[in-house]
Amino acid sequence: MRKLNLLYILIFFFSCERDEIAIEKHPMGTIVERQINMGSNYNQQIFYSASEDIVVSSNTKDDWDLGFSSSKNSSEIIINSSTFSQISEIEEHLFEDPISITDLKWRWDNPKGVYYGVAFNTPKSSSTYVIDRGYNLDGSARGYRKIRIDSITNQSYFITYAKLNNGEINNLEIKKDSLFNFQYLSFNKNSLIDIAPRKDSWDLVFTQYTHLFTGNIETPAYLVTGVLTNYLNNVLVTKDSVNSFEEININMIANYKFSENQDEIGYNWKSFDFENQVYSIKSGITYVIKDVTNRYFKMHFTDFYNDLGEKGHPKFEIQEL
Repeated sequence: MRKLNLLYILIFFFSCERDEIAIEKHPMGTIVERQINMGSNYNQQIFYSASEDIVVSSNTKDDWDLGFSSSKNSSEIIINSSTFSQISEIEEHLFEDPISITDLKWRWDNPKGVYYGVAFNTPKSSSTYVIDRGYNLDGSARGYRKIRIDSITNQSYFITYAKLNNGEINNLEIKKDSLFNFQYLSFNKNSLIDIAPRKDSWDLVFTQYTHLFTGNIETPAYLVTGVLTNYLNNVLVTKDSVNSFEEININMIANYKFSENQDEIGYNWKSFDFENQVYSIKSGITYVIKDVTNRYFKMHFTDFYNDLGEKGHPKFEIQEL
């Protein structure tokens, strides 16, 4: 009898792939309707957990300037694309030397995520990076800073930053913390601040961000309002424009091709009527999401306005598969 039990255990163990997570069968969840209050001027960044159906945290979008990857072997630095920040690199430049912004060439983070490129590219200690901090909530300019990445180790970043006229020079060590995706720096506070919650606690962030348009166009970068994912922690998304929200079920998962792109949900679930100056929802789109706990959800948007008719309040239905 003991041999037979051992055989059953071995069969179960080897029938699962090494990285496969067995999902216990469960009934489909109930449909939940939620509305996220970003504000009519889109001033809030709101982090949401699908499995808990809660807002984990929120912050004003101009609270921070730079995010430093907390992964041990990484060196990615992101800019705050929600304020339309941009960066220019001046190579082989002495940090204290004068800077003119007239002829600088600007670049942005790829909204698909750090795997597709960041504005900092490969930080070099011999370069000075000029940061256009974008815009405040009232539309006024946030100004400029310059920064030098002195060194990066598996534990910390060492940086020097200042105003362009060399005012307020600061030297800072930014320690990595593996519980988070990034450590966030505020030039206003000259310190690190809490922005995104622990990396295992959220799935989606409702925010403005800078979208990059391809092709020969006059304005390659544009500020949009939408949803980004916790892609660094294996949150995956696919879009279904064929089957209705009601029809989609767990048995269809194997037929989908999921994407790790941060902006797979993005902003294009709504459209704007320029003549009437109103947004409308593209009702034929459903997003299927694998969350940080390896559970699957379907989600579709139903509105972009609150009961007072104010924009910036995306409403959606979500249901666990």
